[in-house]
Amino acid sequence: MDSYIFLRWSDADYSIGLKTIDEQHKQLIALINKIYQALIDRNVHEVTANVLDELEMYAGYHFGFEEKIFRQIGYELTDEHVAKHRAFTTQIKNFKDRMAAGEDVIFNITNYLRDWLRNHVQKEDKLYANDFMKAGVD
Repeated sequence: MDSYIFLRWSDADYSIGLKTIDEQHKQLIALINKIYQALIDRNVHEVTANVLDELEMYAGYHFGFEEKIFRQIGYELTDEHVAKHRAFTTQIKNFKDRMAAGEDVIFNITNYLRDWLRNHVQKEDKLYANDFMKAGVD
């Protein structure tokens, strides 16, 4: 079966100029694409539930990485950024609960993840990029 790409990495769209963070964002895109592939393959419920678990775990790792550096460098927008991470985690839990209750939320999930990633990376994460670079984060 053909593989479809929902989100394609491009440096122009997603790179914040930090190799470590960019690699983590690429992994998030790969997980979002797994959910989209499940939709194309009509294997939505089982795959999506598993990938949402994986996404939740990986996002927790990625957010923890960012937040540790925020604390280390005294990043001035830490509270606002962390609040956005928590809102993401809450929304993923909400999607998991709705799926478990039998709701068909796959389009909501894929659209939410696409929009969140674009907005968060292009706006929120780019705000800290210079501070991370100054602190020696690559």
